[in-house]
Amino acid sequence: MADKTPEGFDIANCRSCSAPIVWATSSGGRSMPVDAEPVEDGNVELAERPGLFIGPVATVLTGPSLFGGPLRKPHFATCPQAEMWRQR
Repeated sequence: MADKTPEGFDIANCRSCSAPIVWATSSGGRSMPVDAEPVEDGNVELAERPGLFIGPVATVLTGPSLFGGPLRKPHFATCPQAEMWRQR
């Protein structure tokens, strides 16, 4: 059985640094790796949106949390090897 966050999202591991991540869908419809652990200075909120997407939807916040849940960071901001995965 796969590890899960307290909210029930599946936890995977980054293929570069092995950190625990959650694969989410951005509001723009693209896959987005998000750190599995919430942090005080996070700006990404994960929420289940039944019927719209499979798995969690990641919303990058510019203000207060929409649902009051824990906030995380996009893994591209914390992965030491993020540059090799960026699409140009």
